Amino acid sequence: MIKKIDAVFTWVDGNDIDWMSRKSNFIDDKPEKLQNKKVNSKGRFFDNDELKYSLRSIYQFAPWINNIYIITDNQTPKWLNIDHPQINIVDHKEIFDSKDLPSYNSMAIEMNLHKINGLNNFFLSFNDDFFIGRMTSPEDFFQNGKPKLFSGKKRFTLEQLSERKSGNEYFHANNNARMLIYDKYNFFPNFNLRHGIKVLDKKTLNDLEKVFHHDFENTRSSNFRTKKDVWSIALYSFYLVAQGLNEPYYLAPLRKNLLRYNFNFLRKGRDYTYLPLTTCSLKKIKSKFNAIKKYKPLMFCINDGPNVIDQKRILTKNFLHEYFPDKSIYEK
Repeated sequence: MIKKIDAVFTWVDGNDIDWMSRKSNFIDDKPEKLQNKKVNSKGRFFDNDELKYSLRSIYQFAPWINNIYIITDNQTPKWLNIDHPQINIVDHKEIFDSKDLPSYNSMAIEMNLHKINGLNNFFLSFNDDFFIGRMTSPEDFFQNGKPKLFSGKKRFTLEQLSERKSGNEYFHANNNARMLIYDKYNFFPNFNLRHGIKVLDKKTLNDLEKVFHHDFENTRSSNFRTKKDVWSIALYSFYLVAQGLNEPYYLAPLRKNLLRYNFNFLRKGRDYTYLPLTTCSLKKIKSKFNAIKKYKPLMFCINDGPNVIDQKRILTKNFLHEYFPDKSIYEK
């Protein structure tokens, strides 16, 4: 039995004037570092107090979590009780080499999760827009002592992947990881991870850095996302499957508030909701929120992004406050 499981958050307050000024000055000084202006959109860094509610979800539904590490760029949430013994603020300077800073690239930041001082071997990796939706135990995230590699159902071939030429930086980082595994082990990982909480272990991440050291270093040096980055979390999962150490764990989606979900046998296993604010209409957002409130999935993600209107963010914050109304012990 795994005794201690930590949680790690990557977080930024993109509304912070000082942080915005530092980022702007860096771009002015080194414009070549920003290869695609879309990766610097306001929505990518916008803070809608998601971290507060994600921590409330841990406090309410995962009291077995040990320590909580919050990776930041010289920032601390004003509402956070930094004196609480479980809370640890980790500055980028503690896990990056100075030559690779500043970093506005989540792919680069995630390349350094295993460098956090004091972190237990097993931990849950959160973006601040990931939330736990119901009471949990470690068995919801581990199976037979191994991390559940939460994935989608779709499978595809190398030929099908080769036919798709375009994609954003995330698409490329994911597939760069896939092809590293294919080239190294002659194994093609034919699945994708769910955009939700990931279960990781430091030992495997350290092993991966030794095997793919050059790729770790290249991604760490990307101050902003690029199409040459490697997504370390995908690399981790693909590697475990390629080595026969684990297998994908299908996490079925709870897409919206459908009538058929009233029947338990039709809803069985639907324990995950993904809600991209950029592409979802207000009607669909409300339907997904109603489904979450009614059926309480294991986890859900409310993903902000470019060109999200204020009405959607207000709707999101109201929903989160309704779902997690009580302050956690991590707040002042």
